[in-house]
Amino acid sequence: MKRGGQLFREFLKTYGRHLLVTLLGLLFVLCIPFESYYQRQFDAPELEILPQAEGVATLVEETTTALVCREEGTYEGIVAKSENITLPKGDYRLQVVSLSEVEGNYLEIYQPRKLNPDNTQGAVLKRVGLEVNQEVTEISFTVEEAMEDLCIQIGYGGKGSLNLNGFYLTSAGRMYTDIFWLAGLVCLISVFFLIRRMGRIPRKEKAGTAGILLLAAVIVASLPLSYDFLLDGNDLYYQFNRILGIQEGLKSGQFPVKIHSTLLHGYGYGSSIFYPELFLYPVALLGCLGVSLISCYKVLLIMINGATAVIAYFSFSGVLRCRRKGLMAALLYTLAIYRLIDLYTRAAVGEAIAMIFLPLVLWGMYELFLGNYGKWYLAVLGYSGIMQAHVLSTELALFFGCIFGLCYIGRLREKGRGKAVLLAAGGTVLLNLGVILPLLQHAGYDFRVFHVESTLSWWTAAVPKIFDLMLANPAERTYAGLENGGEMPITLGVPLLVGSLVFLCCYVREEKKDGALKNALFALILGIFGIYLSTSLFPWDRVQQISFLHRLVTSIQIPWRFLALSSALLCPVCAEGFYRLSREREVQKGILTGAAILAFLCAGIYINRYCEEASVRYTYKNQYQREQSQVDSLYFMEVDHANSYRIWNRANTFVASQGVELEACRREENLQAGFTYRKPEDGRTGEERDWVDVPYTYYPNYRAALADGTRLETGVGDQGVLRVYLPEGENGKVDITYREPWYVFTGRAVSVGALAALLLTIRRKRRPILENTGA
Repeated sequence: MKRGGQLFREFLKTYGRHLLVTLLGLLFVLCIPFESYYQRQFDAPELEILPQAEGVATLVEETTTALVCREEGTYEGIVAKSENITLPKGDYRLQVVSLSEVEGNYLEIYQPRKLNPDNTQGAVLKRVGLEVNQEVTEISFTVEEAMEDLCIQIGYGGKGSLNLNGFYLTSAGRMYTDIFWLAGLVCLISVFFLIRRMGRIPRKEKAGTAGILLLAAVIVASLPLSYDFLLDGNDLYYQFNRILGIQEGLKSGQFPVKIHSTLLHGYGYGSSIFYPELFLYPVALLGCLGVSLISCYKVLLIMINGATAVIAYFSFSGVLRCRRKGLMAALLYTLAIYRLIDLYTRAAVGEAIAMIFLPLVLWGMYELFLGNYGKWYLAVLGYSGIMQAHVLSTELALFFGCIFGLCYIGRLREKGRGKAVLLAAGGTVLLNLGVILPLLQHAGYDFRVFHVESTLSWWTAAVPKIFDLMLANPAERTYAGLENGGEMPITLGVPLLVGSLVFLCCYVREEKKDGALKNALFALILGIFGIYLSTSLFPWDRVQQISFLHRLVTSIQIPWRFLALSSALLCPVCAEGFYRLSREREVQKGILTGAAILAFLCAGIYINRYCEEASVRYTYKNQYQREQSQVDSLYFMEVDHANSYRIWNRANTFVASQGVELEACRREENLQAGFTYRKPEDGRTGEERDWVDVPYTYYPNYRAALADGTRLETGVGDQGVLRVYLPEGENGKVDITYREPWYVFTGRAVSVGALAALLLTIRRKRRPILENTGA
């Protein structure tokens, strides 16, 4: 016992400060004002008085504003209602502050878009009478299905007076677990560093310095996330709903999630088919475990920043064969202005995730053609990361990869290098069959995304803005054909301009051009070519006039996306330039420090401007709220009136051809639906073929069948919804499910197997990740 006490005292003596810092960290977390409950307050002025009740219900301002009903015998029924709100599944309490003079007045929780079995919509979830002369009435109710649109309605009995000041809605129990997960993260980090201090994990001082600097870059890049709300971005609404769509899809039993079934009032949206979402699953799972949607999005962006810093450090160190150069390039890349614009101004999460892997692609291509071709798996990992994040970035990365390969095609004569290139290409395809096959299947259908017509010259960057220092209008967006004031910055930032000029000076100064200098010059040329393609100087209009090139280049949509590739190419060029500017060790350190300060300063200017000018978009009150523009209009069939606005305003009911009667209608979140139909006895309905339009957005993998298993033909109905064609006969029961073809399942299985094989290959070939990188 004494021995145990002595060991404990020695442990406290040695690691007491570490434990104290951990405790202070936990106390700090506990002091952060995280919301734990859903809370929403509605005051009388926020209520909408129905037109038919305008003579009865009025707003009266005395000591407080109240909704007053006092016209006897003139009207009986609903007089006012709240806006539609969206609530997650759970139990809730509603406190109503009112004063009812007589019985007969009531309050009800109403679901205006709930599908009923008789093919009507709208249902009262709960109705409670207001007690006479009781100032506060409390109502408890349960939301059975996630993301139900609800409104709170006030009913007037037609007699006496009713004064309503408002009501307060809150979740019955703790809804958000953010604080517990953050506390757990603090403990996990503490344990990691404790094990490291105890010597279980080897430490390197230089690696520690690099870690501190990269951590500082990640913190600076994540500063806009320090608020308890989210600032607006061009596509924030869409990215927000992608996470929510996966989260609700997982809860309903989908895995992987194919259709975001809760979007568009339950009509669903096939974003997952066309826009890969692998990297959104970790934060969606956090949402399933109770983390608020705001925190899920913040965690995603912090993970993007952290992964960018780490992968850029290892990748650039591998390409430049020097850790110090790699650190400089990684700092420039993590703080690159174009990348920050992607994260915040544009909220282009897919492209920002793809940018994580661009340095890895550069390293992989370097090893394939110029270095150790045995590391062909680096290119596989890099391209797969991009492919699982953003299809358009994949196209651009493949384009530059082809240019790189063509320029160094002579190196394939070396023994084993051609085989490595084939292994890399084949491995990339196999690893991504789970994404490629569903995309190819849907490419056989007339979806709007495959017919995007874009005048590319309208979406180019103005040359003076490429290296903009002032970074004006960071909360704006780009506008077609506008290339000067009034739109968001489209820039690489001053640090990359300065670094590129420094490199050119070093290149001209060096009499003997070594391999590293030549490789950096090639990267500079490719980077400048990317800039050229992104500006109005490139003749995009003429290129689009060439018939066989039109379809190919139009898929790019926005040419200034090439700046993402230019950012990745120029960062190692700048690091090489700053490193070579002086051969004296101390002067070299000063130059690298100054370059890092310039990168932090320019990133700080952008972040400060963005935080000042961007409006608040999501808070804990409206984070689950739905709106018409929650999705884009790309993943609908190319038919008249097929878009998110039309679907949003469409009733949540089945629509049948003339004469067909429906009953037992249902639509579920797990992509299942059904109905029973009856036809007239004489069999004539006035239509050549009888049909039923189902309240689902059309995608080809929906299957319809009779109760005996007979498959029914499906097609595209009015406004791009699913249409089921009925067979001959008087009546029947139809079940609808979502079922992917066998080759999609096979493709996913092959991808899983390819991943396992790749990991085994990497394990067998494992060597120090930064071998031969020097200091």
